[in-house]
Amino acid sequence: MVSSEMEYAFAVNQYGRLINLYWGAPNRSESDYDILLSYNPVIKPGPRGVQRAEYPSRDSFDFGEPCLRAAFDDGAETLRLVYSSHVLSGGELRVTLRDEYYPLEVELVYTTWGDLPLIGRRAVIKNTGSTPVRLDSAKSATFWLPYGRRWRLTHYAGDWASEYQKQQQLLTQSSLRLETSQLTDAAAHHTPFFALDADGGSTEELGEVYFGMLHWSGDFQMTFETQHTQQLDCLGVTGGVSDYMSRPVLCGGESFVTPMFTCGFSSRGFGHMSEILYDWQFDYILPRGDKTDKGHGERPIICNTWYPYEFDIDEKKLLDYIPKVKRIGGELFVIDDGWMSGRTNDRAGLGDWVADPKRFPGGLGKIADAVHDAGLLFGIWVEPEMVNPDSDLYRAHPDWILSEPNRNPLTMRSQYILDMSREDIRDWAIDWLDELIESAKLDYLKWDMNRQANELGLYALERAVSVKYMRSIEYIWRHLNEKYPDLLLENCAGGGGRADFGMLGFADRMNRSDNADPIDVMTIHENYSTFFVPKLAGGAGNVSPSPNGINGRAVPLEFRIASGMTGSMSIGIDLLTADDATLERLKSAIAEFKLHRRALQNSYVYRIASVYDRSYQVLEYLERDKNEFTVFAFGHNLHQWDKQLPRFRMRGLDPDAVYESDKTRMSGAALMNIGIQLTLRGDYSCAVSHWHRI
Repeated sequence: MVSSEMEYAFAVNQYGRLINLYWGAPNRSESDYDILLSYNPVIKPGPRGVQRAEYPSRDSFDFGEPCLRAAFDDGAETLRLVYSSHVLSGGELRVTLRDEYYPLEVELVYTTWGDLPLIGRRAVIKNTGSTPVRLDSAKSATFWLPYGRRWRLTHYAGDWASEYQKQQQLLTQSSLRLETSQLTDAAAHHTPFFALDADGGSTEELGEVYFGMLHWSGDFQMTFETQHTQQLDCLGVTGGVSDYMSRPVLCGGESFVTPMFTCGFSSRGFGHMSEILYDWQFDYILPRGDKTDKGHGERPIICNTWYPYEFDIDEKKLLDYIPKVKRIGGELFVIDDGWMSGRTNDRAGLGDWVADPKRFPGGLGKIADAVHDAGLLFGIWVEPEMVNPDSDLYRAHPDWILSEPNRNPLTMRSQYILDMSREDIRDWAIDWLDELIESAKLDYLKWDMNRQANELGLYALERAVSVKYMRSIEYIWRHLNEKYPDLLLENCAGGGGRADFGMLGFADRMNRSDNADPIDVMTIHENYSTFFVPKLAGGAGNVSPSPNGINGRAVPLEFRIASGMTGSMSIGIDLLTADDATLERLKSAIAEFKLHRRALQNSYVYRIASVYDRSYQVLEYLERDKNEFTVFAFGHNLHQWDKQLPRFRMRGLDPDAVYESDKTRMSGAALMNIGIQLTLRGDYSCAVSHWHRI
């Protein structure tokens, strides 16, 4: 499997085993494969039969991390998978392996996307016999990196309000595992993404980077196993659903399908890695969600009720709010949490998806009509997976929650988790969502999820609840996309808990964090932009209130506006109490943003100066056709020695083009070789510079 930038090769050896040969920059000759094959040890009797198996199983003398572990009815747990057949169709290759003795088949599915240096892999594991087979581990794939190198791992971990914090470490001869076991969200603590570079020597612009992401929002595992032995000198990366609370039992004829695990290769550093991921999203993933503007998919500017009011909302306040949204140039009015019956705090009403008759006597329809009459779009917040003990739903269906038998279930955030792995509960959710979308004439739906699972018990392990739960969530999202193709969908999970590649194909916006403090956002967004295009960067208030409700920091409005422009732009400021000067400044900022929105939301993001290295940050947003770019610069706690910043060299421009900004003209070559001068002074300093091709 070869593109202009990457080659991925595997073969069947003389024992019928499928072994990996190569992953990296393209080779030049078919004879190279024979050499690569000779480098790979083969399975043979004795402990020296170590191999780079394309899909490792618990084989007799393969002691590395397996993709597949199975337990048969006679007690056997080893597997010996051999090649059976393959089918190539379009951009997809299917290779079938079977066990030499037991009735178990594994179909390996390989997917490519045009000429992009990416390869997606998943496995379909089928019990072809009549007796049950338990899968103790069922991973998507193992990717093998080249010989003879020491690898630095980059991954992203964090917590609520501090998502996507960059972590880096050199891998030694050992096994390192990234894992989540919270059922409902993957990215809350470990984003299912990795990048590897040799000896930690790659930069934004230089060096080879191998990277990958799991298309899964539930419990996952990624294992990085380094081996330096007589037989092997390499690194294997194995990824898939977590073994924790997932040991599915396959009856005769049943199959288990793993999520896709996609990996890629950049020969020009981390910056080109981001370009590859952006091209993949723009050309193959996002068109599903680009529901406006003939495919360009500009995201509307949101005014959300959460940050200014939280639960303190009613019909009169919202009707008064709508003209203010219109005045500043907002486009989408969103009622966040607090609209349901009895929902005046987070301890009641969750699960009862009807408008509170006391606070909204005209129902949602009256608000929707007022919003649409103002020429705006209308949206609603929901949290379909959860229920409060103080709710009509729980009183009617206490058996619907995830819990262990013979224990009093524990709440978290005053709520229980509905057992969405059950088809009847999944279908109930679809029914009320359909009714809400249609009756409230929704243009937008914000799906939230605010707690992790506990107390699942053995029954959950045997039923593979963690997998079935997430498959049900995907089923509902797929239904919403198919039935309501014009409905805009935002994926939120306590902020960025599900901002991952599992949800990428379903959502038009992905909340990067509940934390809208622009100083914290400098770090969060820099890392978020490593793998997600800027139009996805959602949140209830990218332009946030001040002081910030999470950390109490007061930040000038200009800094907050510039920070908001780096994402999909939403306003979380109380427009009813804002003075005329603030409203007019928001109006002018939104008008400026709209002039450049198409370019900003369809841009590559280059990290010119990282907040990790200094007290300032410089980001370049380059439109894909290279006709326009914008430079965002943010500084805080700058010192005297920072008064003369270096010239910042741009990236990716057309060297022969001439670009202009505020009557300054420079060639693309000069912008990339000489750079531009920016001025930042003191605290909360920012600069925004728009350039266009002449």
